[in-house]
Amino acid sequence: MTRQSSASPSSVQNSVESSLSDYSGLNEVILRWDPHGKFIRFNDGNRLASHLMVNYSKAKTAFENRTGQFDALLEPHQTLTITGTESDLDTLERPVWEVLDFFEEIEREFRYIPDWSWVYNKNMSPTERLESLKDYTTRLDELYEEAETLGLDHVKFIPLAKGLHDRHFAELVETFERWDVDRFAIYGTQTRSLDRLVNRVDQAIDVLDPEGVLVIGRQAPEDVAEFPDLVDGVAGFWNWKEACNLTADGYSSEHFATWFHKVKNALRTERTGRQIGLNSATQEVRSDGGHKQY
Repeated sequence: MTRQSSASPSSVQNSVESSLSDYSGLNEVILRWDPHGKFIRFNDGNRLASHLMVNYSKAKTAFENRTGQFDALLEPHQTLTITGTESDLDTLERPVWEVLDFFEEIEREFRYIPDWSWVYNKNMSPTERLESLKDYTTRLDELYEEAETLGLDHVKFIPLAKGLHDRHFAELVETFERWDVDRFAIYGTQTRSLDRLVNRVDQAIDVLDPEGVLVIGRQAPEDVAEFPDLVDGVAGFWNWKEACNLTADGYSSEHFATWFHKVKNALRTERTGRQIGLNSATQEVRSDGGHKQY
């Protein structure tokens, strides 16, 4: 049973939906989600959550277990985003043809965030990072070319801006321009320092010149409020779960609506360029509360 306050889930969601009706732009609040158990119960009849994100393996398993349909999992108004980022070995070994074979079976429109390499391992050398980026762009080219050949018009690709700084992002420019990429995603989970993450997003925007940016892994309203204005979507797993106290017994629909409103408002509010000093942009907080200089 869903736990709730005095207001019913539908009335709480209707109230928030009404207050958000004048929001312009995408302002996407995307819930990273597992298609089983308490997550399915959370989503059943949920009118407020309009975007769900599932990793590739879980999406494929759910699809196969439901005779080739996502309709039993998603509400009619919801947008599905599948992300290719999983454990490194799974990510690296998944062939492009396997991804496209699966996508041909899906009848509904959805979005895919492709991933085939990593650059955030601290033990990687600069040369290894550049090679990883080259492998990523090569597979992106293959993905776009084959999808175009197959006529997969129901799939919208949102590639990752992979990298640690502007020189890495420069490696993506040619590929992004070739495929008219106007919106990219960037992961924030590997960066504990908010200053460093904002600085990285700023650099990616300066180099790649997108119309919009989706940040994955940082969804707290106070963090979202610090992102550059071009960030028009945020996705996360832990923040929304903790906000509504999602458990096997249910969740607080009122607390979820309150959290959702705060994140939406943070995305909507004009966020003038945040000035980050060089020191703060290259620091990470140590466990003892001090700062580690990079």
